[in-house]
Amino acid sequence: MENIIHDLKTERPNISGGLPVFYKIIPIAFYLAVVLSCVLCLFFFMNFRHQTASKEVWQGRLNAANTEKASLIGKQTEMVGTAQKADGLAKWLEGSRPIQPVTVAIGRSMTKNSTIAELTLDRNPELPAHTNMQLKINGGGSEQIETTLDSITALNFQTYSANQTRGQNAIDFEATLIWNDK
Repeated sequence: MENIIHDLKTERPNISGGLPVFYKIIPIAFYLAVVLSCVLCLFFFMNFRHQTASKEVWQGRLNAANTEKASLIGKQTEMVGTAQKADGLAKWLEGSRPIQPVTVAIGRSMTKNSTIAELTLDRNPELPAHTNMQLKINGGGSEQIETTLDSITALNFQTYSANQTRGQNAIDFEATLIWNDK
């Protein structure tokens, strides 16, 4: 039986020859590509870390700039508020002229036959340029009111919404005095 089996086996010639020389370079190129991809991955990873660190630095600078901006806006708001308060105070001071000259002028305008029974000068807190005047004169009549109003007008005050009520031997006069800036 050995011979029979041996006889079945035929000698075959090589069907194809060996690999060409170019195909022998393929494994070398594969390993070089693997090494190159590892180097590129390392390069990209290092750039990514550098970009992350740079982003954190810029984020810190942005936060510092936003904090400084908020601080400056707060200071600006505070300055504007202070300027508005100062402007309001200046307007109040401008409007709150001393009223002592008004009282002196009213007192000096009285004639021999008339006396001041009551004098009230109230400043309006919302409008400091407006002063509410209530004057009660005993004797003198309308001529005394005209003389008193002339002396008040000489001080650059103007009367507004004047009311005059005549009683028994007395005249009640109410008006709003407004500073007239000529």
